[in-house]
Amino acid sequence: MSNNEKEHRYEISVAGGTAGHMGYRAIGDRRVLMHTVIYDAYRGRGLSNVLIKGILDFLRVHGNTISNYCPVVERFIRKNPEYISLIDAKHSGTWISTSS
Repeated sequence: MSNNEKEHRYEISVAGGTAGHMGYRAIGDRRVLMHTVIYDAYRGRGLSNVLIKGILDFLRVHGNTISNYCPVVERFIRKNPEYISLIDAKHSGTWISTSS
């Protein structure tokens, strides 16, 4: 996973080629995650999970929080609740707490 700051997206590469990306907006220390895209030639390999895990680990290390608008990220976090703490409580995006 790499951060393409110029294009405002995180990217995943396979064998030197870009296999997919996720667009984001930066608002201070918060990242607004938009949409996960895996290109057709790379689908079916679990790369969206690899990309999302890489992004969330990167953001955790850098002290960022997230607002999520991507259903793929939501499913990933529900299966990996150790990432729930990254969701910005005041600006959660489409996330609905499981404790509600």
